[in-house]
Amino acid sequence: MERTAIDRIREAVRTAQQAVHSGKLDSCDIDDIDEIITTIDRELARPTPNKNTLTTYLNSLAHSLSSLPHTREVGTRLDAAMREAGVPLN
Repeated sequence: MERTAIDRIREAVRTAQQAVHSGKLDSCDIDDIDEIITTIDRELARPTPNKNTLTTYLNSLAHSLSSLPHTREVGTRLDAAMREAGVPLN
């Protein structure tokens, strides 16, 4: 996975986190999403991120974002970053 693709995913994940925290969500939902993001960040920090791990967690994040009206646009940006990086969408 190219560094530019990783950077775009990282940027999309940061935007998603900001959107989730600015919306009206239950604190349990926010905690669950933050846990997903922490795992994604940990994987992206590796010299060679595991594509299967990223696929699982990025798709989980994208699914969570698509179910919330105020984060759908952010989810679309995450999908685009995933496609560019070659991460399969589920």
